[in-house]
Amino acid sequence: MHELRLGPVVVPVLYIDDDIIAVNKPAGLPVFTAPGRVAGTLTEVALASGVTLYDGEGVELPGVVHRLDKDTSGVMILARSQAGWSCFKRQLSNHDAQKQYLALVWGTFAERSGRIDVPIGATHSRGLLLRQADSSGRPSMTDFEVIQHFGSQASLLRIRIETGRTHQIRVHCSYIGHPILGDYTYGYRTQRNVVIERQMLHAFALSFVAPSSGVQVRVIAPLPQDFISVLGVLAR
Repeated sequence: MHELRLGPVVVPVLYIDDDIIAVNKPAGLPVFTAPGRVAGTLTEVALASGVTLYDGEGVELPGVVHRLDKDTSGVMILARSQAGWSCFKRQLSNHDAQKQYLALVWGTFAERSGRIDVPIGATHSRGLLLRQADSSGRPSMTDFEVIQHFGSQASLLRIRIETGRTHQIRVHCSYIGHPILGDYTYGYRTQRNVVIERQMLHAFALSFVAPSSGVQVRVIAPLPQDFISVLGVLAR
């Protein structure tokens, strides 16, 4: 199986076995149904494509072991069996499953790498439940490495997270004064002459142990065209 498809929605398959399926989720595709959202989710695309998703005890949503924001692209794992769900959930809890992201952020850095160790809590703003850096929040750690500067305008970061809080990378980047390009919830309201329709955050790699075989697997999600286009504009 090379792709999942439902109508015009196409989701590339990066890896599949009896227990899990890894896909390259496009930006704009939500992972699951939420209030106010009737149709058009990753789980619906998978089920419509004939993929069995685990829906047993303790599972809130079929196959969903972890999540990506609707407008974040990249590697997503869905569980196809109880073994797949339990094993991957355990690897996430133990930090054995390693996630890496690419992010385009505003501004440049004096240092080449760093760690953001700032708790994140919930807050209500404009009628929405959002996240913010909050000393009373849950421990949250994000490591970053600068890959490239684009003049004084923006930087490309490689990011690893040790915790998986909701909106963690977006909140932490905003907290240090380098919000993600296109993130108008936690970042700037202007686009600084760069046309960006969503936050430039991409889950590009995920390493884990396959549940049944015990083999170490590393899945890479190629950058989507919109991310590549913004890189091209910045490089001019």
